[in-house]
Amino acid sequence: DNEYAEIRVDTRIKTDVKIRNNRPDKFILDKKKNKITLIEVGITSQDSLQIVETEKLRKYDLLANELGLIYKCSVEIIPYVMTWDGIETKYHKSYLKRLEIPMNVEAYIQSIVLKKTRASMGVIMRAEMHEEPTPPLKEGKREEDGATTLEEPTNNINKESDLKEETKMVKEVEENI
Repeated sequence: DNEYAEIRVDTRIKTDVKIRNNRPDKFILDKKKNKITLIEVGITSQDSLQIVETEKLRKYDLLANELGLIYKCSVEIIPYVMTWDGIETKYHKSYLKRLEIPMNVEAYIQSIVLKKTRASMGVIMRAEMHEEPTPPLKEGKREEDGATTLEEPTNNINKESDLKEETKMVKEVEENI
């Protein structure tokens, strides 16, 4: 907060009227232009991209109206939404222009999203590698009626573990990711 601007990140905005959606991702009050910009950020799947962008755009309508009355200024809501692999809607470029984000900064943001996605996928893959597969049930014969029953397999806790081999395999996979 200074003489030119007030910036709040993920902070509740107090208003005279109780408003449920009162915590935008970014709140920027440009004191020179007498303008408030509410920025809502979202990373989603391609199937949900348009829906998420529209929701982000409409979520703070009431707050924007109230802020306009309180601060006696114009208020705009700008969604900044893309998929986890960097895909954007046809409106994204117009939002970038309104935010005055240069293309090199946009490219940097996309690279961060891709790196975070890759890191998340690596965590998921490593977790899946450590899951033990469910062994099939063993068939057992009951002498008295000739019926077949299925028995749960047992793990021999005295059997030596292949932990060193598994650790080596995980490291190789991580290096190749």
